[in-house]
Amino acid sequence: MQDMRFPALTAAEQDLVEGYLRIIDVVGRLNPARDSSHQSTHGCQIAAQALVAAARDMLRTTETMLARGEDQLHPPTLAAAMLALDGHRRTARLLLRPVPHDPDAGRPGTDSSSGG
Repeated sequence: MQDMRFPALTAAEQDLVEGYLRIIDVVGRLNPARDSSHQSTHGCQIAAQALVAAARDMLRTTETMLARGEDQLHPPTLAAAMLALDGHRRTARLLLRPVPHDPDAGRPGTDSSSGG
């Protein structure tokens, strides 16, 4: 495994990177195609509430950055920080993977075993 050096960031940039990755983690939890098991509606609701909270935190972070005069982002530096914080693995949960299945399986009112 390659040694990933963490770039020097301001405290606000650190918050921005951590906030972004938190949003990625929550959206990954919301992804209904993230695995083959069933997902509860209540779990989805909790993840949606966490997404709203994470978005508010990100808004506060950017407001703080602007108030301090940090009006430019440096994508290569921020990307390096995200990679150092396992960004590849975390963003992989956002992908849609084809899963062979019966689209009507488990749906109320359908019986795929009856043959029609």
